[in-house]
Amino acid sequence: MTTSAVPKTMIEAHVSPETTVSLIHDVPVPRITSPTHILIRVVVCGCNPKDWKMPAGALTTIHATPNSGDDLAGTVVAVGSSVHEFRVGDRVAALHEPGAPHGAFAEYALVNDSACIKLADHVSFEEAVTLPMVGFMACLGLFGMLKITPGLWMPAREEMPFVIYGAASGVGAMAVKLAMLAEVHPLICVAGEGVEFVEGLIDRSKGDTIVNYKNGDEAVVRGMKEALKGRKLEYAFDCITAHSSYINLSQVLDHQTGKISIVLPPARPEIPGTIEQTCTMAGSLWKDPTTVRSDIGNLGLTKGGPDFAAAYGRTMGRMLADGRLKPHQHVVVEGGLGALEGCLQKIKRGEANATRKFVLRVRETPALRERS
Repeated sequence: MTTSAVPKTMIEAHVSPETTVSLIHDVPVPRITSPTHILIRVVVCGCNPKDWKMPAGALTTIHATPNSGDDLAGTVVAVGSSVHEFRVGDRVAALHEPGAPHGAFAEYALVNDSACIKLADHVSFEEAVTLPMVGFMACLGLFGMLKITPGLWMPAREEMPFVIYGAASGVGAMAVKLAMLAEVHPLICVAGEGVEFVEGLIDRSKGDTIVNYKNGDEAVVRGMKEALKGRKLEYAFDCITAHSSYINLSQVLDHQTGKISIVLPPARPEIPGTIEQTCTMAGSLWKDPTTVRSDIGNLGLTKGGPDFAAAYGRTMGRMLADGRLKPHQHVVVEGGLGALEGCLQKIKRGEANATRKFVLRVRETPALRERS
């Protein structure tokens, strides 16, 4: 194991089932216990909807842990004996395993090397922290579950209508960006408040279009059918999986060759059995999800999760460095971990703008400022 100087204790934020946040002092800094572990000094952490849902018991496949954060960016301070691609001092972004201890809402976090992304010097931590959860989820949905092309590095060879439902959300917007990189067109993007945002992501000259879900279900279904112009729809990524999203998609997808991937289990009985249904689950990047729940449908990759994450993490890092892949829009909220409760409460109440991710600089936590 290779390490740099690390203190014995740290501050960690714990999220309660009621979405209140407590800052716990003198928590032991995590120790490397696996050959593939990386210990990271967290510079910036990001907020996701699952960060309040998991402690509240609203997620059926993830065991609750009080430090529920998973998006982080910072500096490597220790690596396990089998880690060869990352070194102490490297600038990285990483996706912490959901439900595991030692998450992103702390001074130090413990992650697996497969879900780490090496950062170029010109990429800021604030930009980079917007990538891990939405990036890995979008890669998993498009190339792991739907298999829309053989990979991000293998462009589509023919016209391929593709619906992304919830295209203004974090995962949805990243799915649009990745589909564009894979040259998948026409994209039919379903969005509401973020229509203008999505407009800046697509290419109208290649047939891409937007359907506004605020016009109601009938108008959404009609809009998707009109955008298809008589073509068959075989691929849909439901990045919302709420209200009537998958029901609307089921009315448009081909009932013999159609594929849909949702982002929230369980399997939806409303989707006709002739449509291939999967669930895009980030947890399958670490372990076979059927070992957690085998009764609620296809929950992601059953084999090769860490290898999939490693391949796409390296690819996203390269594309972020050379500008082909853009980070998600974000807002830096002052106050560090002291501002976490307010951010999660806003997300919970639906007051947060999905087109802008809340980002927190850990060193701005009042207790840490006082210490320095």
